[in-house]
Amino acid sequence: MPATLRQTYSADDGEKRGPLTMSRVAFHPTDRRLLASTADRRLAVWDLDAPPRKERNVSAVPGRLVCPHDAGWVRGFAVSPDGRWLYTGGSDRRLKRWPWAGGQPADAADRDAEAHAGWVEAVAVAPDGRHVVTAGADGLVKVWDADLKPLRTLTGHTDFVRDAAWAPDGRVFVTGSEDGRLLVWDGGTFERLREIAFGDANEQFGQNPALSGVHRLAVSRDSRWVAAAGGKKLDVFDLATGAAVATDKSDTQAAFAPAADVLAAGANTTRVVAYDAARFQPARPDRNGRVGPPAALPGRELAALKIGDFSLGLAFAADGRALACGKANGTVEVWEVS
Repeated sequence: MPATLRQTYSADDGEKRGPLTMSRVAFHPTDRRLLASTADRRLAVWDLDAPPRKERNVSAVPGRLVCPHDAGWVRGFAVSPDGRWLYTGGSDRRLKRWPWAGGQPADAADRDAEAHAGWVEAVAVAPDGRHVVTAGADGLVKVWDADLKPLRTLTGHTDFVRDAAWAPDGRVFVTGSEDGRLLVWDGGTFERLREIAFGDANEQFGQNPALSGVHRLAVSRDSRWVAAAGGKKLDVFDLATGAAVATDKSDTQAAFAPAADVLAAGANTTRVVAYDAARFQPARPDRNGRVGPPAALPGRELAALKIGDFSLGLAFAADGRALACGKANGTVEVWEVS
């Protein structure tokens, strides 16, 4: 079936400073709420059941701006699986925990830590809620307990760490960096298990998106595959071996559906593909022993959504039927895609 735009959600508190560009989006795991990080040191939160308003010839559901940081952007955030805690990381280098109740976060954080010597670019909560992983512009990965007690500092990346993602089974988590590599870590011991080469390393600290190394990560619902998106491509890897098994020209963004074998990828144009994992195959060496890229992502395209330049943030709802897409104009679109 063709994709259908369900609703548009807008973040605007009336200040004259331009649109609040979205960088990450997520559906709350237990409440009917949608969240997005913005270029305004805060998160936006929306009631998915609220009616839209028409302002400036655009019909959109207005949101609230919450969870303030000291300066800059909220770069990454995550909600605990039970929905009780909201964790935010920002360009102010801080990691904060906000209690969640009654469909919204508290007005003040109950935990606040100096997290990295640089932007806190990503926050990922373990499936059991016991551990929080942060990725930093200082090239470090840190592991915290749920109360933000620091547990481990993980080294291995040599540049800005862009993203972190847990496998749904909790056995491993993955980090991706502008150094062009993915590192796979044991979810219990926090030891490094393997390194995966993605390429397109960036030595310009994010200033050239076409050479951004790994920009976003996503792990499939069965914990078998990890998708890495950069400035020029998306590759899918076998988590157990590190072998590349599929590639796509989509760039910048990636999200696996939690309830079906569906992958969304791409920023300006977001492709939604029902992939065929039985056809994932590592590339074979040629007659000279050289191994090229794997075959194109196999499957059936469900939709190709025109989102717009510099649009960031992809997330599926729990049922896998709704896909939220953050936009550079300060809105989030939610599409029916399956």
